[in-house]
Amino acid sequence: MVLGLAVGQRHRGDRMRDWARLVFFLLCLANMVLLGLALARAARPGWAAYQRSYHRLEAQYEPDAAAKAAVEGTPVAIAQIILPGLQRVDRCTTCHQGVENPAMKGAPEPFSYHPGISRHPPSRFGCTICHGGQGLATDLAAAHGRVPHWPQPLLPSEYVRASCGQCHTKGDVPGVPELAEGRHLFDSHGCRGCHRLRGVGGTIGPDLSREGATRRDPAWLERHFLDPRAVSPNSVMPNFHFTPGQAKELTYYMLSLTGEEMSSYYTSESVIPSVPYGRELFARKDCIACHSIGGVGGKSGPDLEGVTRRHSARWLDEHFVNPKLVSPGSTMPAYDLTADERTALIRFMAVATGKDAEALLAGGAKSLTPEEAAVEAGARAFVHYGCVGCHGQGAAGGVANPNSQGGQVPSLIHVADDYKKSEVMAIILDGKTPAMANPSKPAPPLTMPSWKGTVNEEDLHNIVEYLWSLKPRGESSRW
Repeated sequence: MVLGLAVGQRHRGDRMRDWARLVFFLLCLANMVLLGLALARAARPGWAAYQRSYHRLEAQYEPDAAAKAAVEGTPVAIAQIILPGLQRVDRCTTCHQGVENPAMKGAPEPFSYHPGISRHPPSRFGCTICHGGQGLATDLAAAHGRVPHWPQPLLPSEYVRASCGQCHTKGDVPGVPELAEGRHLFDSHGCRGCHRLRGVGGTIGPDLSREGATRRDPAWLERHFLDPRAVSPNSVMPNFHFTPGQAKELTYYMLSLTGEEMSSYYTSESVIPSVPYGRELFARKDCIACHSIGGVGGKSGPDLEGVTRRHSARWLDEHFVNPKLVSPGSTMPAYDLTADERTALIRFMAVATGKDAEALLAGGAKSLTPEEAAVEAGARAFVHYGCVGCHGQGAAGGVANPNSQGGQVPSLIHVADDYKKSEVMAIILDGKTPAMANPSKPAPPLTMPSWKGTVNEEDLHNIVEYLWSLKPRGESSRW
């Protein structure tokens, strides 16, 4: 009996080993089949079929059979554009071979000619910097970026122009008015008060410096701007009641914010430091309010006619960066100007005349006293730092802030009645948490962040002067 049990166990062990060998054999066979399929697919890649089709299209324009055969016999190969200045490699032209061939105008995709390509040739700019997608990929789905874990899929065609803002970060971009309008809406509605952008702004909302690189869904962005809580139920962002057109303009601006690192070859083209652009900056910064040109304009600053003969371009550039350091006692604020913007202003001042000043004044500019200039500068700083996002246009308040006393962000029009100027400066620098209406409920979502290290001293004083100017005339201040 014991012998029988032993024999039975040995037979069962043999059967188990046989099954294990069979499973191992089948797994090996499956692996070999999969490997064979992969090799077969690699031997006949999809991009190669596209290139052969393109060669056949090209051959149609050849005059004789020999020339056609030569074109059709062109070897297929991956086309690769290496762009060190953009820190990327693009292989898009492996399939899109007709982008620089005008003869392919009207050809089906992916063979069609790209209109206007001469201004941004693929050899210098590649494709993905504008269109998005995954430049290194060579199959359709991966190249278009519509695969898991790739954050920058191909942009819808109507939003490709938003990519212009990656290089052209200042001024208007010809043909893309949505970018300038989106940037204006972002500033005028105080978005920077809650959102940090390029190191400046609040921390209540997410940092938007790379929003275009991480959130490449235009439809989501538009819905968010129209009704923030409809797409983000826990959002504390107020509904600004943007129109659909404004939501699209803001979406353009967000898509342009990719934080792309690129060489100066690309960023230097962001602003052309021309005389017309310098004139535009001179008007936008309201320089005529303090300065005259040929005796026409403000009187609190020096006359700028012939200023480039009195001072070198380097001196003027340094003065724009830090007026008080270069000219002790100067009341001119330190504007946040790029090197190209400073160059544009200097070039305009080199040719500016009294007629330019008259045109600027006719356009609405007016002469200001130093005190009035500080208030005007404070109003601009109030917008620049995003204060209007919570405190409202004209610091009128009214933005909902649940469970704060009063249920909304208070108006600052009568701030001079309750605070000293030094106290308001301290609140701006150190921040403040609003008092809770009901301590048992969640804290108010909107708090005053600390702006220490972000707002400069000149802007700080000007903002306070602006707030004190809001008090209705005829009312005396407690302080």
